[in-house]
Amino acid sequence: MAGTWVMDISYFLDENGEMILEPPEVRELAEYLVAIIVMASYPDPEYPPEYQVFCRRSPNSKPCLEELIVYIDPETDVIFWKCPKCEERGLISNWQGTIWDMSNVGGVH
Repeated sequence: MAGTWVMDISYFLDENGEMILEPPEVRELAEYLVAIIVMASYPDPEYPPEYQVFCRRSPNSKPCLEELIVYIDPETDVIFWKCPKCEERGLISNWQGTIWDMSNVGGVH
C-alpha cells in the first residue's frame, strides 16, 4: 500500500517564488506537485486535457499512470490528491498565490 505525501510547496520555491532547479530529483518532484496544483486549482471542473496529471508511482517496477483524483478541501484549502488505482496520495499546502495557482484565471473563483 502506498503512503501519504504531506508537502508544503514553499519548500520547493526559491526566494523569488520560482521552482528550485537543483538537485534534479527534487526538481522532478516539484514539477509533479505543481502540475497537481494546476489541475486542482483550475477554475472549471472540466479542465483541459493537458492539465491532467497521471500517477508516477511504479509498484512492482510497472508504471501506474492512472489519472489522479484531486480536490481542494474547502475548510483548509489544502489540495488532496489520490491515485484510484495504486492508492498513492498526498496533501499540498501553501499553494495559494503561487504562479501555478489557477483559481483566479480569467477572474473566475
